[in-house]
Amino acid sequence: MAKELLIDFYDCNVLILNDINKLKLITKKIVEGINSKIVEETWHCFSPVGVTYVAVIAKSHVAIHTWPEKKVAAIDIFSCDDVIPDNFILNIQNELEAKNFKIQTVLRNI
Repeated sequence: MAKELLIDFYDCNVLILNDINKLKLITKKIVEGINSKIVEETWHCFSPVGVTYVAVIAKSHVAIHTWPEKKVAAIDIFSCDDVIPDNFILNIQNELEAKNFKIQTVLRNI
């Protein structure tokens, strides 16, 4: 079984959403939270604002897409097993200084 979390964060800190170094640190915490490690990463900083960051991890991937102009971040966490603790999402919310979030969980029979 595999599990994917699709999390949309709203009313985030605009400076964080456009800071690739901060987003990389947040991703590192996410990956540690699911007991995995980053094996490869890539990102693109858009002009004038916005970032897409993807980390290939030992268990699958983490992707972050930001829209600073809308104060929104979309984070996808995909793990080849179904052990993703939901409680660390509040930590991500705090890191992004987001006021709200919406989460969808997708279970895949792999």
